[in-house]
Amino acid sequence: MKTRIVCHRGACRHAPENTVAAGRAAARLGGDIVELDVRQSRDGVLYVLHDATLERTTDGHGPIAETHSATLDRLDAGGWYGADFAGEPLPRLDAFFAALTDQVDFYVEVKAADVEAVAGTIARAGLRERCFTYSENPAIRAALAEAAPWLKRMVNWRDLTELTEARATGAAILEFHAPDLRASRLEAARKLGLEIMVHTPHLDLPVFRTAMELGLEYLNIDHPEIAARIRRDAA
Repeated sequence: MKTRIVCHRGACRHAPENTVAAGRAAARLGGDIVELDVRQSRDGVLYVLHDATLERTTDGHGPIAETHSATLDRLDAGGWYGADFAGEPLPRLDAFFAALTDQVDFYVEVKAADVEAVAGTIARAGLRERCFTYSENPAIRAALAEAAPWLKRMVNWRDLTELTEARATGAAILEFHAPDLRASRLEAARKLGLEIMVHTPHLDLPVFRTAMELGLEYLNIDHPEIAARIRRDAA
């Protein structure tokens, strides 16, 4: 099985992160899965956004959790990146799925949102078998496991005190930041039947090649076009 290329916040070096434009660029450049972040508006609408506040990647201001969807739907989430993307909307989660479902699969990182609403949106989009989830927040991870046991879940090696906790919590995927990947840890994870993902935001060709040579299931990166070329050349 070939290593699947996960595009961190979409093709975030080619288009504004966490937008439909970034997702389409990810697919065009050879990505298989788009990683996205989920937050919730004041009135409970789910959006694709990394930060708790709006300033960095939109022309809005303040916390998304304190902003009504009617305001969020009018924001420009692309102009900060470049004039070619001016007017790119801040995507609602359901619209994001609808725009990209025929092109890529999804890795959904829940930053702060109602997990039942997230799971319901995934199910209604027909993506039960085509996505996996994660949260840096252990309470959200536990809530996801309880609310949607059918969802495939990931955990990061840094979240654990013992590797066996990954299986104990029901995770199917174990992610390593590239500096954390060791042969002994990989062997132990494989013995537990875990799929493996390695993440680096850097243009780190040795990591890209190692992931493919070792047959790791996922490579979570910011440079999908480079990894796709390496994968093609190795085929």
